[in-house]
Amino acid sequence: MIVKNNPQMSSIIEGNNYDIFISYRQKDNKHDGWVTEFVDNLKGELESTFKEEISVYFDINPHDGLLETHDVEASL
Repeated sequence: MIVKNNPQMSSIIEGNNYDIFISYRQKDNKHDGWVTEFVDNLKGELESTFKEEISVYFDINPHDGLLETHDVEASL
């Protein structure tokens, strides 16, 4: 399972960089880490369901994230 912001990733869908893009506010994950827990559970389900490697964009570094003005269309 690929999880990170890595420009060399590829999607199982031709022409896309990622299969799944997790978008969230950093503050939503700060208190109890529910977003990270969700992503971990999702990864487990994907690995047991798909033969192919599913790429997931999940940026956990608050200083490395996308700016509000970033056009995410190219990454989707």
